[in-house]
Amino acid sequence: MARRTITTLLGAALALVVAAPAEATLVYVKDPGELDARVWVARDDGSGARPMGRGHSPQVSPDGRWVAWIREGAANRLMMRLADRSRKARVVARSSFVADVRFSPDSKSLGFVRSRRLFVYDIRERTAVKAATGVIRGYSFSPDSAAVVFGTSGRNDAVDAPSDLYSFALEDRDRVRITRDRKSLNPLWGASGIIHDRMRARVGDAPSYNVFEIQPDGGSLRRITRLRIPSLVSGLVPLELSANGKRLLADFVGQDTEVGFRVNMTNGKAKALDSDFENGLVGFDLSADGRTVLGHTGGPDPTNRHDVVTIPYRGGDPKVLVRRAGFPDWSL
Repeated sequence: MARRTITTLLGAALALVVAAPAEATLVYVKDPGELDARVWVARDDGSGARPMGRGHSPQVSPDGRWVAWIREGAANRLMMRLADRSRKARVVARSSFVADVRFSPDSKSLGFVRSRRLFVYDIRERTAVKAATGVIRGYSFSPDSAAVVFGTSGRNDAVDAPSDLYSFALEDRDRVRITRDRKSLNPLWGASGIIHDRMRARVGDAPSYNVFEIQPDGGSLRRITRLRIPSLVSGLVPLELSANGKRLLADFVGQDTEVGFRVNMTNGKAKALDSDFENGLVGFDLSADGRTVLGHTGGPDPTNRHDVVTIPYRGGDPKVLVRRAGFPDWSL
């Protein structure tokens, strides 16, 4: 067979593997500021909505098959259920504190923080591995789902506590220190490296963040953004990369502040997706092709009025998917 034909067939097969599903899964919270807040699942355009259960902070697996969320009570519970609702919800963990829920890229594992420990839960085996202990300052799965990178400040839970990045291999339980600068946190592991914040402590003020990239072995540190951070706010927290690694979605965070930003990974230019930093558009996810941002209007306060929306990455008018709902995620 001719090399060109082989290349074409391989390219077509690869496209089938990496292409987003024709109908992706969307999850969100109705009435997020209420005690009776409920998680819903729908098609990626907001149609066909169905309730999943009480709770908040929903996440959907990249293959659109699973939904996880947190249900509060005497003890908080991390819940997980098939998106088609064909089975009852599964309780993954119980604790006074459960947060930072996210699926691995291969949809086979679920990460979460319980108290001061980072766990990775094997969905098929129903077993959890403790990946880290301490105050967790963000974490992310590797692109191949074989490891996690996390920031930790040890036992110090101050907002400006010294923090470094480590990786943890899930199969051999090997832990490797990546940084030694005592100011690295909020990692996002992409195909070309680990995007993260480097923190600068400020006396009597919130620490400031700018975005950097480093390799998993600790080499080739590269600065991406050079923002001047005003008082009372910290700066950009990386959220999601496009599949080609050229576009980054981040949220600009601080006191009463959270708004979506787009960041050019080549030249470091950053631009807000909304002019209202307190009650505007908060970013939650970026489509794999980097063209569309998923978010909600109304700022970070769950008691505000929110609508789940999409907006072009390059900017433009938001398109409402679900009214009176917020804190979305999707598998697109």
